Amino acid sequence: MDPQSNATSVIAVVQIAGKVWSLCWEYYSGAGDAKPDIDRLMGCTLALQHLLQHVQCLTKDPGAAKLVVSRELIESTAWELEREFKSLQKVLEPGGGQDIPKSCVEWPLQKEDVEKIIQLLERHKTTLITAMNCDQMYDADYSL
Repeated sequence: MDPQSNATSVIAVVQIAGKVWSLCWEYYSGAGDAKPDIDRLMGCTLALQHLLQHVQCLTKDPGAAKLVVSRELIESTAWELEREFKSLQKVLEPGGGQDIPKSCVEWPLQKEDVEKIIQLLERHKTTLITAMNCDQMYDADYSL
């Protein structure tokens, strides 16, 4: 697996995460009691998006060949995140993606759904961070 394919898959996830964040923001004004859930989902999505942007920079770096541990995890996690964000995007797009103001549409997720999504996103974030930390330790051990 080459670093370029990792970068490409990470770019796709960063883009779809941005779309999900934007959809959440569109619901925010008319969300009422759901605002805390939307805030949490937006915050988690944004944090994961920032992490993925850093991962993307690392995968483009000439030293990306040293990503021994995380190479496969980055790609598989990016694939899973892309699938999850696309699924979430479908849920958040009312009327099959028609241009209906989100402030006129009820927030489509229950508190329990938001919690499950956030737990899933946090798990993927932890996987990425752990993989990157393992690579740092691996690189430090073999550079001694």
